[in-house]
Amino acid sequence: MEPVHKDLKTLLADALQLKDANHSKLSQLTGIPERYLWAIQNLEIDKLPPAPYVRGYLKKISEVLNINHDELWELYKKEFELKQSGEYDKLPTNRFAIKHLSRKIRFLILLGIFLLLYLIFGWGRLMGKPNLIIANPAESIITTGSNLIVLSGGLNQRDKLLINGEEIFISREGKFANDFALQPGLNTVEFKAKRLLGKEVTIIKQIIYQPQ
Repeated sequence: MEPVHKDLKTLLADALQLKDANHSKLSQLTGIPERYLWAIQNLEIDKLPPAPYVRGYLKKISEVLNINHDELWELYKKEFELKQSGEYDKLPTNRFAIKHLSRKIRFLILLGIFLLLYLIFGWGRLMGKPNLIIANPAESIITTGSNLIVLSGGLNQRDKLLINGEEIFISREGKFANDFALQPGLNTVEFKAKRLLGKEVTIIKQIIYQPQ
C-alpha cells in the first residue's frame, strides 16, 4: 500500500527520492525551470505563473515521477485555496486596542508636549511684561550743560529696546549704555521695551540742554 501523503511538498519529495532525482535533474527531464519546481513544492504562489501553466507543469512532473496527475492537481488546488484563505481570513481587529502610531505622529505628539511645557514654564520669557530700568537719567526731567549724555539702564537681553525708534544693544548681563546728542532746549527721549509675544513698556524722559 502506498503511503498516504498529507501535503504536496511531502508527495513531491518522496517521489523525487524514489526516482533518486533532485530538482536540477527533474528540470532537465521536464523542461520546467528549476525555480518553478521549488515554488510548486513550497507553494510559493507569488513566484508561479498563472494556473493553466502550473497545471501543465504538474502534468509533466506527474509523467516523469509516475504520480497520478489528477491527484497531484487536486492536491495543489486544495493547498492553494487554503493558503489564499489563510492570508485573508484574519481575526477582526480589536477596536479598543491601541493602534500603532507612525513615527511622524509620535514626533508631532512629543513636539506638542515640549511646546506646552515650554509655554508653561517659559511663559514669562515670552508673554510677560519687560522690566525696563532707566539708570540715567534717573529723574523724569533734568537739566544739563553738556550736549552729550549717556543713556543707561537695565533690561533682559531677550527683550527689545528702542530709544527714539533706534534699536539699542543689550549685553548678556542685561545692561545697556548709549551716547545721546542733545539739542539746545527741551529734548524728549522715549525708551520703549518689548517682549517677543508680550507687552510693551514705554518710559519718557525729558532733558533740558542749556549751553554754557
